[in-house]
Amino acid sequence: MNTFKKIPLATAILLGLGLFAPGQAAFAQMPDTNRPSATADTTQTFASVIAPFRDDIRQSVLLASQHPDVLGQLAKQQASSQQAFLALIEPFGQTKQGWFYDMARFPDLMHTLATLPDGTDRTTVDGLTKALPADLQTPAWKLYRHHHDDLVQADNLNQQANQAFDNLIAPLDGPTQTAFRQLINTPDVLTTLTQQLDKTAQLGRDYTADPAAVTRNLTALHDSLDAQNKQELAAYQQELNQDPQARQELQQAAQDYAHANGYKTGGINRNVGPPNPAWPVNSSYYYQNPYSFWFGYPGWYGSPFWYPSAYWLNTGFYYGPSGNMVVVGLPGFGFSNWFFGGGYYGYPSLYNRFGNYYGRTYSDRRLWGGGNYGGFMGAAHRTYGPMAVPGRGNWNMGGAGVYSRGNGGFSSGGRMAAPSNRSFNGGTFRAPSTGNFGGGRSFGGGGGFGGGRGRR
Repeated sequence: MNTFKKIPLATAILLGLGLFAPGQAAFAQMPDTNRPSATADTTQTFASVIAPFRDDIRQSVLLASQHPDVLGQLAKQQASSQQAFLALIEPFGQTKQGWFYDMARFPDLMHTLATLPDGTDRTTVDGLTKALPADLQTPAWKLYRHHHDDLVQADNLNQQANQAFDNLIAPLDGPTQTAFRQLINTPDVLTTLTQQLDKTAQLGRDYTADPAAVTRNLTALHDSLDAQNKQELAAYQQELNQDPQARQELQQAAQDYAHANGYKTGGINRNVGPPNPAWPVNSSYYYQNPYSFWFGYPGWYGSPFWYPSAYWLNTGFYYGPSGNMVVVGLPGFGFSNWFFGGGYYGYPSLYNRFGNYYGRTYSDRRLWGGGNYGGFMGAAHRTYGPMAVPGRGNWNMGGAGVYSRGNGGFSSGGRMAAPSNRSFNGGTFRAPSTGNFGGGRSFGGGGGFGGGRGRR
């Protein structure tokens, strides 16, 4: 903290964490399902990743950040458990591997089946698994019936990991133990901390120096982002509402994204059916039973994917009870990187609307925070590159210079340029492969895109 010895402590903490940067705006948008570590987008500050979280999650992060040694040990334990789990399921095909990953999301039930005597009839097993999602009940029976020994080994790995975790946090005070137990059940958040130990440790040192100031300033940033997010949501909704064709293409693109990434669904936004009115879209229902922190998510997904019950948020929309399309935010990293990495071909109206939004907002947004805004803008930035837009009114995506399905490119005369890293070949784009990134999920009770869409 010596660097800031001439600056008031609260301001020094803001500067050190990236909570304050003169002349810059910070944005963090709608909770997205599947946040990778923030290293996926180097334009973010660590604070912009932490600030959108719900207040109790932020408090758990702050308490845990004071113990980087524990976080480092957790990272090692996670790597060891994942390696052993992968070795166990490697002989199986993808379908059965998926069954093991899904059973690990329900560790108590997995333990029950693993300790159930051999030869138990299906009626009894079905009675034990009736609380599972319907599509997992038959796989649970098959694992018990045909792969009981492997199920026992998976359960043993989980039990061993949990025991090591309990031993690791045992010396800590009660509130900090509670914080770590909360974070182990929010694996995207905990993985963010373990993958950025230097930044996490700095956060912990600053919090130790002045807990009230760090807490107050994170809360202020959270509230500021919430207000700005609502404005961004309105602008994006307006963009899509002006173009029914783009809305239709977004729905089809969501289907293609699901198929391209191996999501097991008949419709990317309908894996739990149209949202049950008993579980509103901001409910914790959609964030229950994530993939295990110890074993990770299936490697065949195209982006980090921790919350199967909520992955449709990565597209930025869902279907309401009547089947209507409800736009709740920008797409996240996973969808955006797929789309701008080549998936856009065949969706000219949507491509142009995305480009229009990017062109109008890029120059005003110097800092892209966590969540879908940062995910979308990061992917779009890698496609279009930096833009200096003198005035929003001068950016025209609706006429000349738009992407055309017919000629596979852009007509002349407009201000829209072809993606900087694309080349024409036979009238179509040949897009180089881009890295796989996940979306950004925030736990902001009001800090997500559109407000009130955090994990409850």
